[in-house]
Amino acid sequence: MDCSIFSTSSKLSFFHASLLCLLSSFFYLSVVSGSETQFSYGDHCDSFVHESKQGDEEFHISPFPEPQNGYYNGGDKVLKPSSNQYYQPESKVLVFETHHVYKTDVEDVFKVKGNLIFQSSYYYERGFSNGGSLYSYSRDSSDRGVLDFDFQGFWSTTTGKLCMVGSSYMYSKDGKLLHLAAVLKFNNIKNSSTIITLVTGTVDSLYPADDPNYFEQISLLMFPQISYKYTKAAKQFSQGCPGGTDIPEKSSLSLSQTVTICNMFLGEDFAFELEHARGCDPSKNCNPFGDGIGYLPQFMSMSMIQCSEDKQSLRFLIEFPNKSSMGYYSSFNFSTSLVGEGSWDAKKNRLCATACRIYDTSSSLEKSHVGDCTTRLSLRFPAILSIRNTSTVVGEIWSEKQRNESGFFDRIVFRNTRGRTQLEGLEYEYTEMDKVKKLCPKNKDPGRDSRGEYPNGYSRDMDFHISIKDSKGRRKGWCSSYPLAVGDQPHQWFSSLISSSSSRPIPGVESDPNRSLLNISYEMSIGLPSMKSVSSLNPFNQSSNGYQYIRISAEGHYDAETGNLCMVGCRDLRSENKALNQSMDCKILVSVQFPPLNSDRKGSKIKGTIKSLREKTDQLYLEPMDFSGRAYYRSWAEESVWRMDLETIMSVISNTLAIAFVVLQIFHERKHPDVCPFISIVMLAILALGHFIPLVLNLEAMFVQDRERSVWVRGGTWLEMNEIIIRVVTMVAFLLQLRLLMLSWTARCSDEKKKALWVAEKRGLYVCFPLYIAGGVIAFFIKWRKNLASSARYYPDYRQQIILGGSRAYAGLILDAFLFPQILFNIFQNSREQALSRFFYIGITLVRLVPHGYDLYRAHSYADVDDTYIYADPAADYYSTAWDLIIPVLGLFFAAIIYLQQRFGGRCFLPKRFQEPVTYEELPVDSEEQLPLKSST
Repeated sequence: MDCSIFSTSSKLSFFHASLLCLLSSFFYLSVVSGSETQFSYGDHCDSFVHESKQGDEEFHISPFPEPQNGYYNGGDKVLKPSSNQYYQPESKVLVFETHHVYKTDVEDVFKVKGNLIFQSSYYYERGFSNGGSLYSYSRDSSDRGVLDFDFQGFWSTTTGKLCMVGSSYMYSKDGKLLHLAAVLKFNNIKNSSTIITLVTGTVDSLYPADDPNYFEQISLLMFPQISYKYTKAAKQFSQGCPGGTDIPEKSSLSLSQTVTICNMFLGEDFAFELEHARGCDPSKNCNPFGDGIGYLPQFMSMSMIQCSEDKQSLRFLIEFPNKSSMGYYSSFNFSTSLVGEGSWDAKKNRLCATACRIYDTSSSLEKSHVGDCTTRLSLRFPAILSIRNTSTVVGEIWSEKQRNESGFFDRIVFRNTRGRTQLEGLEYEYTEMDKVKKLCPKNKDPGRDSRGEYPNGYSRDMDFHISIKDSKGRRKGWCSSYPLAVGDQPHQWFSSLISSSSSRPIPGVESDPNRSLLNISYEMSIGLPSMKSVSSLNPFNQSSNGYQYIRISAEGHYDAETGNLCMVGCRDLRSENKALNQSMDCKILVSVQFPPLNSDRKGSKIKGTIKSLREKTDQLYLEPMDFSGRAYYRSWAEESVWRMDLETIMSVISNTLAIAFVVLQIFHERKHPDVCPFISIVMLAILALGHFIPLVLNLEAMFVQDRERSVWVRGGTWLEMNEIIIRVVTMVAFLLQLRLLMLSWTARCSDEKKKALWVAEKRGLYVCFPLYIAGGVIAFFIKWRKNLASSARYYPDYRQQIILGGSRAYAGLILDAFLFPQILFNIFQNSREQALSRFFYIGITLVRLVPHGYDLYRAHSYADVDDTYIYADPAADYYSTAWDLIIPVLGLFFAAIIYLQQRFGGRCFLPKRFQEPVTYEELPVDSEEQLPLKSST
């Protein structure tokens, strides 16, 4: 048997191997850096911006703000977007970071050093500064980008041209290292800019087309932000919004010095739905871009580019996509986009803006230019919301041209459909409460079963996200619902922007018998599969992903005594079918039942129905929909926080006790060194791996902030600190287990006459290994059958999840039965040596069994929260009512067998014919087949 794994020579070999790897790494880096070809600035840029002699003084003016974001096109060979399913392939953004600007011997020429970073999706943080950009590059991102060039060159303030030469590297698809060299050229970088100013440029490879490092041209576009002048907004502001619809001043909310129009756009990408004139189609003057784009826009998004120093004017980009999914991962199609600027009209409480077209963007962004600034836009924040008007931002866009002019289009109304922009003074007006009183009579006697404490109508417990089911109980969709208003005040999403006053009941004031009925309004968003699955619904709003979406606004009353929510709903038809003569269907009844706060949390569900009050023959009839979902109240979340703190303490105590029991075993071996060879190496390896694997799987928790693990009910810092403590204690336990393994290994290897012990070890392994394999196959098969139907539908990589999850849980089961290899070793060796300290095998057994007892307690005492388990994690072992009983019984049974073996012999519990005492004659042995040689005594 080779016992050199822990020898001195092996340690030296490991050191030499590590040193060799380190030297190889330095050599590789030197090869990489040395292989980059240096290209001369004068050969590629001197005709664009003449090379000048650099001075020692840095200049305080930069060609771009820090940083400058923009867009790119081309370069598919090196900038092919990620194949990751979460990244949209068309997202092409860039960031230019200016590091240094130096004066030269030419007055208007400056040397510039910086980085050009290409991204395939947004890696931006929300940021804002006076006169700065809304988006700023996130330096904390672990991924700097798809490609990062280091450039240096010269900038002429007179011509506005910037030329730079630089390099970068990346790996090709087949894993080869590519050394990229490029020349960067920018135009129109001047000391001032207006709405028609664009910074365009190119990045060209310096290698010939047949070179492996060559890449095709990349065109660039940026919106300059230095010394921007609001020429259009200043002119328009003095005249209000000429051509806009005149809205009474009191119908819109005003802004203040602390909450400006820039604050409203800060951190918001406003998404709007468009309402074209009735009967509008592509053949009429309805499209702001004419018939050339091939579709009639139904959606619009607005994002701020920058804001003025007084925060009363802003610059923005408007996109009209051919889909409803707009957000961080979408890139702008400039042929269907507008760039605009506007100012806040404090007299009429509205934003008045001018927008311009961007032309010639299809072939190369370098040729892009701005023109046709005849589009006008106004935007306001309604002062009163209702069931028929739930939008907090509305506006219109129109053309200044005459109807017979080319480029004219009819007025388009837009309104936001998501987001909660709220201002002080925003109110809600109930208009359907007479219907509610008829359709939702109050139950005068709730009955004993209905009495209990239910959620407060003003709390966030009123939000719910639940599943839509068909008549057979199968999941067919989802429903997300949020309170829009409680009482006459909007639901407070952003308390910093709205008044602190509300219609909450005042303590100590007597209320009338109907006081428990609280007026409340909701917004409900429902997603259902394609019409092939749900034939009862009209195909009004079916998206490209095969889902159709229904938006319902509802108002009614919530009974705090019974937890019943009954509302009349209005279905929004404006975005569903343009041919209908009405925009809302308000003949819908919504009923929701909340479970009590003190109910059984495992089975507590929010249940309800949505049904139409129309006849089945009506075109707008909607088949009844039942929905249900797991209730999870905030008070339960607070208890879960307490539970996580308790589990952290229990985990630390558990690992500390494991450390203590291992230390006692080490002392036991030092006191009785003769017993060391009689400890199963397989058992010690299982225990060591039981501490090592969690360290490997959670190593990042010790060094980096894991945002996904932060619990939503509280900040993640305290939880992460606790996790670090757990990892440290686990590390100590692992090192001690490893020390215990080394002691037993070296003791058995120190004497050649102990080969009989290796035979017993091998025979035990021959039994363990097939049992572990067979048990694993059975466990995976059961888990696969259990999760196949649901996982395959919602998770494309469900097979990988089953394998990884099942492996971790099955490893926990093997660890629970850690004494099994020692039992087999004692049987084959027929040993009665006191190899294991009682404190060790009984203590470690209890450490493994206590989590199962705690799981039984937790299952009946706490709400289930995914991914918040710190102790007794169901993903790390088998936890259920059955397993929580079987595993402790099995663990105690194994501990009892070890006790009997160490007292009466390894085969004491076997039939008498197998209990014959055996001694081993210490004879030289050449082969394993000759062992053991036994003689009766």
